[in-house]
Amino acid sequence: MKLWCCGFFITVLTSAWAGSYRLEEVTLVPGMSPEISGLSFSPSGRLVVTNRHGEVWTCDPAKRDWLLFAFGLHEPMGVLAISDREIYVSQRPELTRLVDANGDGKADDYMTVSDDWGITDNWHEFTFGLYQDAEGNFVVSMGLPDTAGPLNTLNPRLPLDTAKVYKEAKPSVGPWQGWVLKITPQGEIIPWGSGFRCPEGVGLSPDGEIFVTDQQGDYIASSPLVHVKRGHFYGHPASLKWAPGWKNKQPTPAELEALRTPPAVVLPHGSMGGSPGEPVWDTSQGKFGPFGGQVFVGDFVKLISRVDLEKVGGEYQGACFPFLRDGVGAEDIARSNGGNFLTIPAGGEGKKYFRDVAPLEGTRLRQGNNRLRFAPDGSLYVGQTARGWSVGDGLQRIVWNDETPVEILTMRLTERGFALTFTTPMDRAKLRDKRSYRMERFRYLYNQAYGSARVDASDVALADIKVSDDGRRAELIFSEPDPGFIYALALENLVSTTGQPVENPEAYYTVNRTLSGRQFTGPLGAALTPPEPELKNAGPVANVKNGQKVYLTYCAPCHQPTGTGGGLPGLTAADFTADNSPLRKPDAELLQTISRGVEGKGMPPFGDSLAEKDRRDALAYIRATFGKKK
Repeated sequence: MKLWCCGFFITVLTSAWAGSYRLEEVTLVPGMSPEISGLSFSPSGRLVVTNRHGEVWTCDPAKRDWLLFAFGLHEPMGVLAISDREIYVSQRPELTRLVDANGDGKADDYMTVSDDWGITDNWHEFTFGLYQDAEGNFVVSMGLPDTAGPLNTLNPRLPLDTAKVYKEAKPSVGPWQGWVLKITPQGEIIPWGSGFRCPEGVGLSPDGEIFVTDQQGDYIASSPLVHVKRGHFYGHPASLKWAPGWKNKQPTPAELEALRTPPAVVLPHGSMGGSPGEPVWDTSQGKFGPFGGQVFVGDFVKLISRVDLEKVGGEYQGACFPFLRDGVGAEDIARSNGGNFLTIPAGGEGKKYFRDVAPLEGTRLRQGNNRLRFAPDGSLYVGQTARGWSVGDGLQRIVWNDETPVEILTMRLTERGFALTFTTPMDRAKLRDKRSYRMERFRYLYNQAYGSARVDASDVALADIKVSDDGRRAELIFSEPDPGFIYALALENLVSTTGQPVENPEAYYTVNRTLSGRQFTGPLGAALTPPEPELKNAGPVANVKNGQKVYLTYCAPCHQPTGTGGGLPGLTAADFTADNSPLRKPDAELLQTISRGVEGKGMPPFGDSLAEKDRRDALAYIRATFGKKK
């Protein structure tokens, strides 16, 4: 359906979800690269975007009078419009000031503000984000390169250090790679926080505090939202060599645990996407619905999530919820193909971790949702670039239809459990029924492994439920929640007083501290409960059904649900269906590859993040599904 509005056409994507919100396609002009990598609005309300091809475009959001403001930049990933005539861009090698001197809508001057960081032109290197704090300092983040691609060490602008700490797959070879930085208007670097792997999303809260999303991988068990404090370390050791006063020693795992500051909120891999982008705060004063003050986060997969933060013991923690997503059932994953494999839940373990939620017909949220920005009218713009991993790039926006969605509004810690508030009055009888809630808890391990399986998982039995008279609040009582755990909540058949179900009946609360002040004191890199006994042979005891779940979670993002592999040059995952398939090798060799990975080829090690049983089950599924039939 198309509507005529303010002199331009918009496409309204109809869906069951459209009762509360609608998704609109923002049309770009011919010749404009759709790989949107940065979004900003000038004080006058003019929309400014960058794309990965090095261009800066501007337009009046109502007229869509796109103008090419600047070009020739090196993969810019952030933009900040100070005015219609002064725009800053963070590109790979530098922070750049663009000025339209004569007022014709095109930049006349390109000026380097700062370029004092390392770069090798590796495929995984980026300079992300761009915000300005109250003192006028610019906030950016630096990703780490990847040993699966070349590291160009010829004629570096700044000295490189190719020595690796623990031989990471993502080393920090140049100054400030893996850091969040502030840059003064005069170009001086202020190191702010370290330990990041690929901090793709940079955000600034209404109070001026820096938050960053990072990407699951080595030393990052599951993608987090991190509150970045000056001088703190957040997990990946490669960047420590650039810390002021650091002696370039190799820290032990125990020393890393002691140094590490935990993330504010963990986004459980699969359930809450797989590769989060920019976090933005709803400061629309009610123009975007009932979620004022909360954080919205895009993801590479077809997901927009939201986060409700609170301070406990002076530190941020809180809950995350899906907001807009595709279907999440195992069948939706199986229907995916190599061009569109990262549907929610990013290949997650089917019904084990995720509810089956029917696809929202017509929603058509694309992948690569890396950039979000609220417009002056309260709509949420979504910039998308898939960077060759999949199809679908462009610009969309989400608009509230002035109808209150039925959702969990907040999930807050109490002395004996959690308190839920809802956006609308709920059926009090169902709200009091313990069968309306399913809760479990789990941990992730902090170590060099590529991500982590969920460990120390257990169900949480509710002792009591207290419900408010207006049906807007339910207190779930069991005992004091334990620090160091993520508490997963799923609602079962809970409806509003008008009979409407909760649209996104899931929540995940990260407990770093309790109200009594307790913090986790156990090992971060080891499970508290003994692991299951390892199997000594794959034989007939292998569970192919479990192997399918493991494969779809950990293997399909690269090898595809179809087993046909593919990917970027230099990072091509093996094709299990080809004549030269690795499946010609014996089990022992393949299990060793799964466990140890292949350095420099993009194959991560799963020996620490997957139990031996899961690794064997996955291999059994791969052989049964993709092996050559004799």
